[in-house]
Amino acid sequence: MFLTMFGERLNGTDPEDVIRNAFACFDEEGSGVIHEDHLRELLTTMGDRFTDEEVDELFREAPIDKKGNFNYAEFTRILKHGAKDKDDE
Repeated sequence: MFLTMFGERLNGTDPEDVIRNAFACFDEEGSGVIHEDHLRELLTTMGDRFTDEEVDELFREAPIDKKGNFNYAEFTRILKHGAKDKDDE
């Protein structure tokens, strides 16, 4: 669901590095992650806005770690190339 919702909005859009760099603009520490609270704010207030309900649905399946960090570089790779197989890890 997470990839489907993002994919529908990004279908036919920019290359992987452009999408990753767009996320990086909001990564103040340059850490490669955005905290889920900050990501929620961005998704509901900027650009093609998501509703709170859509964000809740996205976050249920989003690649967010236990500290609440969303790894946008990995997400962008998955969005453009698909998830890694278990055998690839």
